[in-house]
Amino acid sequence: MKLLGLRLCEHDSNISYFDGSSLHYYKSERKYQVKHHAIHDLIKWRDEINDLWNLDYKEIDEIGIVIDPWRHNLPTDNENFFPAIEGYEHLPSDCKVYRIDHHYAHALSCFPIEKKKSNIQVVIDGFGDENIAWTVFKNDKILKQGFVKENGSLGVAMCKFGEELGIKFSHDLDIAGKLMGLQSYGNIDHEFKKKIIDKYTLYDVSKFFHSADDWVKHLNDDLLLKLKPLDWIRTIHDATSEILIKFFEDITDKNYNEYISYSGGVALNVIWNTALKSKFKNLVIPPHCNDEGLSLGAIEYLRIKNKLKPFNLDEFPFCQLDEKPKDNITDNTIKEIASLLSKGNIVATYQGNGEIGPRALGNRSILMDPTIAGAKEKVNSIKKRENYRPFGCSILKEFALDYFNVGFQNDHMLYIGEVKDPNLKSITHIDGTCRFQTIDKSNKYFYNLIKEFYKLSGCPILLNTSFNINGKPILSSIEDAIKFYNESKIDYLVVGDKIYNKKNK
Repeated sequence: MKLLGLRLCEHDSNISYFDGSSLHYYKSERKYQVKHHAIHDLIKWRDEINDLWNLDYKEIDEIGIVIDPWRHNLPTDNENFFPAIEGYEHLPSDCKVYRIDHHYAHALSCFPIEKKKSNIQVVIDGFGDENIAWTVFKNDKILKQGFVKENGSLGVAMCKFGEELGIKFSHDLDIAGKLMGLQSYGNIDHEFKKKIIDKYTLYDVSKFFHSADDWVKHLNDDLLLKLKPLDWIRTIHDATSEILIKFFEDITDKNYNEYISYSGGVALNVIWNTALKSKFKNLVIPPHCNDEGLSLGAIEYLRIKNKLKPFNLDEFPFCQLDEKPKDNITDNTIKEIASLLSKGNIVATYQGNGEIGPRALGNRSILMDPTIAGAKEKVNSIKKRENYRPFGCSILKEFALDYFNVGFQNDHMLYIGEVKDPNLKSITHIDGTCRFQTIDKSNKYFYNLIKEFYKLSGCPILLNTSFNINGKPILSSIEDAIKFYNESKIDYLVVGDKIYNKKNK
């Protein structure tokens, strides 16, 4: 049985394909090198699947689609459907098409990281189908929902206030992530924070994120109001962590051992994630928690409907359908790269297939020794990023507790920890934290690289940022990787087992 999952429309188009034995994943932004790329019409997907898998759309048995109908000038009469519209007639196809609820597709997309099916699924984003800002599912039924117009939206609010603060962006979806870094430069007003926490819940986003009147009364001074916008957003952002904790406590009856999956674009906020994970130990968040996971949710819906065995996404999370080097990196090359890094060089690496999700996990990364003074500034100049934004790192799992005060694994860089070592200034944000990635032996190449670097330097950590320039997607072709390298101040590039060295030209 051949099944197709589609996420078309406004941004982050992606396609998942089950060929009868294997599951494949593709996000169009990597191919076209347009961040948040969207497939804008209802026919183009046919060409995409033909190019990708030599697949004629007439061979497909069933299609599941997550679609924003307004993007295609389609009617939106059936916005209160759940879980799916069977026989969705607006997608040109010879087989049966199911339009799947946006938030339910998010919840279903968590299957690659769930060791057991979560009892509760939480989805929070800008908005899903029309007016829905967040949804809680239990036993595959809607338990609670919040609505943009009535309750406000965390995703929308973060974008709005980031723009008001003057954040520059190529796509408005990037504002919230940048604001997450920027707000740390403000100071928490604990008295005002307590008022927000005591007064508001997740049903009141439109009130506490629009609490300018409360802030005016609290400061009671025009000059202070002009000088403290960062303090306001820092305080609101910090209060949101506790509002989310109270919300999760409510839906779980304070069962901190409950199995919970959490997805939607807001689940990319590593500060809020860490606050939740510190309470709820069995919380899981997929690296594709934003809309790039929706086609996986659609294909999971079809799998369940057809009573098929659970699918495995091969080599997850390195499952992007992009160009892969012909050869694998060898131990000798790993040792050579580690030596180059220990001498202060900046190394870009292009290995295997790309990572699913927006965070670099070692296959499409720019790496540097995090103990070098000015490392952040050097890499920022290459990526042309704002200086207020922090860098992440990758650390051997067995050393994580020695360097960060966190008690859980962080395979996909979705949490932060307070940095213990003062020598790691280049990866330590102004609030004293770092978004880190724990590496174990399952990630053989990257584990061995950091281990070799540790032998030479005494540091089991590498600064790790995505192999791209600000405002562009992670690279997905060897030609683009070489071009980027040649035009940048990156010292070395390694593609598969080959090391490129401009210094010897």
